Amino acid sequence: MMATQHTQSGSDVDVVVIGAGFSGLYATYKAKQLDLSVKAFDAGDDVGGVWNWNRYPGARTDSLHHTYQFSFDKELLNEWAYSEIHPSQPEVLEYLHLVADRYDLRQHYTFNTTVKSAVFNESTGRWEFETDTGQTASAKYFLTGMGLVSDPHKPRYPGEETFAGEIYHTSRWPQEPVDFTGKRVAVIGTGSSGVQIVPQIAKVASELTVFQRTPNYCPGTGNRPVTAEELQEIRENYDEVWRRVRNHPAGWPWEPTGRLTLEATEEERERLFEEMWNRGGFSILYEAFDDLATNWEANELACDFMRRKIRSIVKNPVVAEMLCPDYPYGAKRPPASDGYFESFNLPHVSLIDVNATPITALTPAGIRTSATDVDVDIIVYATGFDAITGAFTRMDIRGRGGERLNDHWAQGPDTYLGISVAGFPNMFMVAGPQSPFANLPPGAQQIGDWIGDLMAYMREHDIEFMEPTREAEVAWTAHLNEVAKMSTAGDGEAVNSWFTGANIEGKVRAFNVYFGGANNYADRCDAEAASGYASFVRSGRLAELV
Repeated sequence: MMATQHTQSGSDVDVVVIGAGFSGLYATYKAKQLDLSVKAFDAGDDVGGVWNWNRYPGARTDSLHHTYQFSFDKELLNEWAYSEIHPSQPEVLEYLHLVADRYDLRQHYTFNTTVKSAVFNESTGRWEFETDTGQTASAKYFLTGMGLVSDPHKPRYPGEETFAGEIYHTSRWPQEPVDFTGKRVAVIGTGSSGVQIVPQIAKVASELTVFQRTPNYCPGTGNRPVTAEELQEIRENYDEVWRRVRNHPAGWPWEPTGRLTLEATEEERERLFEEMWNRGGFSILYEAFDDLATNWEANELACDFMRRKIRSIVKNPVVAEMLCPDYPYGAKRPPASDGYFESFNLPHVSLIDVNATPITALTPAGIRTSATDVDVDIIVYATGFDAITGAFTRMDIRGRGGERLNDHWAQGPDTYLGISVAGFPNMFMVAGPQSPFANLPPGAQQIGDWIGDLMAYMREHDIEFMEPTREAEVAWTAHLNEVAKMSTAGDGEAVNSWFTGANIEGKVRAFNVYFGGANNYADRCDAEAASGYASFVRSGRLAELV
């Protein structure tokens, strides 16, 4: 279904929201629930966020179906169900369309529109927005719901304009299917998108060349249809499901295992690793033992198991070794895919290590590396995103005193709780930089509710402006950095992880997400609210903030 373009009668509203994925839609929903006037923008042609853009073959979430949704509407939970354990892109997009329709959210959106600037006007105490279409708006509150992965990263190679074939990016996939049948195809990148699209292309292409910078541990998804019995049991126990989600560090419906890796026998470890490998997804990281993300020796035992799995699957020993990572599991965002390693057993699929032989240029016929030319008909960039901060830094965002957010974040993001920034009054972020790495929909709802409660508090107490103290911001960033170094995710810079911005050449290296657990994060948010928002500066007049 194509979206109908809606515009509000005035450009002055209570709230401007940017984004139309899980985070943006929930921010819009909360503002509407508070009877605030809302104007929302999104660069896409409809709601969906990343799921509207990422239409490539094989795209699906590796989150579990019954928790990859909002929990606030029990009727909807009993009416809607994904058909698979790990929902595909079309189904996730269908769900987001359903949410937009059910709560009449599209009326607030202007689509096909990119916000270029958001500037806090100190004379009026309002945020002022300009878009690429020439539209303007102003609002008391500025809510961002732009997601972690919304700014695609595309490498620039000399000669790209001379290439005679087709070029696609997994995050800007056309709505019409791309036909790879009988074609010579190159896939550049082996992150979450790359490992999903490679098996699909390998089925039909005449030749497939995969260009890899960093290999990935890549269990299968364990995907299958959801049975009627499973769905009934879930619906009968949803309160317990959401309790588990709230108390799990990654927002999963799982309990702690009570097991530590090094306390288990070798036979028990092997049995559990095998069971969780076959279960797929994040099961090895979270369902085998409780300490794989924080104990490097334990983590290496899991890594050794997965490397042995790769070697047992991939028949060519040279290729198998190229596909074996040498870093801790979790230092990069763990992907999952069915048939990825098996694809390299096909005679028409080859692998090139761009560390050994980097890409130097594109030619009219294909891709040139330092060692050879590869002739192709289609190039697919699966090169990911300028994640987490990229959606912010590409905009001109200015707070009090004209301070640019890009300057405030010159050494990496500084926020309080990943929600707000000192010097940027009434700007609140849903799933912004320095928020937890966890299952997104429950996290977006938790943060969206917290922001909604904050705005209600401001209204009830005649507070016009709120922003965190600089001291709170500094303390949160210091805590975030300390926690990151206590987990294997802290090794991300060395392996080109977007967790630290290391996937983007020239980007400042900093921990961009919180690895202390979504459960502990929610506890901190609750404590801040219970304190009457003690870490925030508040005032009834703008001059009092200065």
